[in-house]
Amino acid sequence: MFGKILNTFGTKILVAIINLTIAILISQVLGDSGKGVQSLVLTNISFILIFSEIVCGASLVYLTSRHSFSKLWLPSILWALLMAAVMGLIISLLTPGLDFSLAVHTAILSFVSSFANIHFRILIGKEEVKKANANTLLQPFMLLLTLVVYYLLLGKRDIFGYIIALYVAYLSSSILGFFQLREEYKSLRWYPFGEYKEALKDLFKYGFLNQTGHFVQFFNLRLSYYLLNAYVDTAHVGVYSNSVSLAESIWIISNSIALVQYARISNSTDKEYNQKLTLNLGKICFVISLAAVVVLALLPSSLYTFVFGPEFGEMSHIICILAPGVLCYSIFLILGHYYSGSGRYFMNTLAALCGLLATLVGGFILVPRMATTGAAITASVAYSLNAVFLLVCFLRECSFKPKELWLTPSELKEYFVEIKNHYLK
Repeated sequence: MFGKILNTFGTKILVAIINLTIAILISQVLGDSGKGVQSLVLTNISFILIFSEIVCGASLVYLTSRHSFSKLWLPSILWALLMAAVMGLIISLLTPGLDFSLAVHTAILSFVSSFANIHFRILIGKEEVKKANANTLLQPFMLLLTLVVYYLLLGKRDIFGYIIALYVAYLSSSILGFFQLREEYKSLRWYPFGEYKEALKDLFKYGFLNQTGHFVQFFNLRLSYYLLNAYVDTAHVGVYSNSVSLAESIWIISNSIALVQYARISNSTDKEYNQKLTLNLGKICFVISLAAVVVLALLPSSLYTFVFGPEFGEMSHIICILAPGVLCYSIFLILGHYYSGSGRYFMNTLAALCGLLATLVGGFILVPRMATTGAAITASVAYSLNAVFLLVCFLRECSFKPKELWLTPSELKEYFVEIKNHYLK
């Protein structure tokens, strides 16, 4: 399991480096306003995916070991297609300032992304973590490659270069996933509708519970983008989105751990083992994340203006405000995957609702008055509330002694030995 975590961590580090390069490229070529439009397009795709993944989301990981590939695949694809059409239309009506062609592309891209995500989550459900990681790495690599060709080699400077790059990236990931699951596709069968009922019931049951939390969490994480666009301008969205992306890169650590943790707990019925596993992973995650947050918060504003452009000097200030909440949220991710892996998605929803209260109050009061600073304060408080709620719930249901909650030198030494053995074998 530790090897899978390290493999996932290495993959996510590479993905983060590629994504940072993409952010730098778009910021330098299109400026803060162009970066703001790009962030809104990607946020709209993420919004559609929330509804699409009611059926073809994280619940597939939990259900892969409980239903056949055939009974999960068809409902997932059809639902993703339906949601892309319906939610794409809604977005085009709710965001009149967005170019209509961008709204259409957003809907189509959300479906292609869903198709790729279905493959990814089924691979995780099978604990084929290395294959899933290869798929994860391909997507941003193809995105960056296409952007380099469009912006640097062809010399064009418009947002549609990013749209084209997303098509290439999502389609490449979908094709690789199809190849990785080729044996499942060979045995793909079509059943009478009645035989899908049990799988459909579970997909909607677990998916709805899980995505309710994701729906609420989406607004915790991204409502500020829309508020900044409405009350200030897209340039502030661009600066804030870059700051958030860098701050959230800290979650590479917890997401790498949580992905493997989720797959393991989903296939385990030993509650005591799952709790102990979560505690141990949470401790090491907190220590590493703390070190990363401190380093990121100490970076000077001059570095950001050099890397992204003269409009992005405020990023240092925003990241410092986000830092405490980002650290707390790294623990939330570990605890959240403990509850998701055991099928208790409603716990994540309750935690997200705590954060949403802060997001709504702070967002509508602080963002119009303090712009990006208000958005960062709101986000940091919301992140922290998410984590505190789940931590209290987790400790109440466990029987850990106080001394077990601290990372001991012997445990730390054990982790370092595991890392050394993994990379030197």
